Amino acid sequence: MKNRWATVAYLVVVFGSGTMVGAVANRLYMTTTVKATAAPKTPAQARADFLQKLRTRVNASEEQVAQINAFLDDAKRKYSELDAQNKPLRDKIDQERIANVLSVLKPEQQKVYIAWRAEVKAKREQEAREQKALADKASPASTPSPQGR
Repeated sequence: MKNRWATVAYLVVVFGSGTMVGAVANRLYMTTTVKATAAPKTPAQARADFLQKLRTRVNASEEQVAQINAFLDDAKRKYSELDAQNKPLRDKIDQERIANVLSVLKPEQQKVYIAWRAEVKAKREQEAREQKALADKASPASTPSPQGR
């Protein structure tokens, strides 16, 4: 009889400790990690930070900052022109890629793929509108104009 109670007690201890270890392990496994990444800066915010660091760290005068700001405007314009020149080539590559993907898919899969692409395109356009609104909102106050002197 004493042996039977000892066996029952050992079984309760073993299963109880297994339950406790399992609960702790599950809790550790299921926790979500926190990412401490800041929201990405808009181009206007990045530019304002750059110009501010020129003022504070490099000790650039307002005249120098205005000249550098003009250089940044010129570089932005040149990048835009380059993007515009390369757009037809990028579009052609995209069309070839889409045609190749569609050639592999069955007709019912093609319909789903085309609908999926339309959803992605709409989402990208929405994000671009939101990003532009943020940039427009931050732009007037953060970038000094060279004529404002």
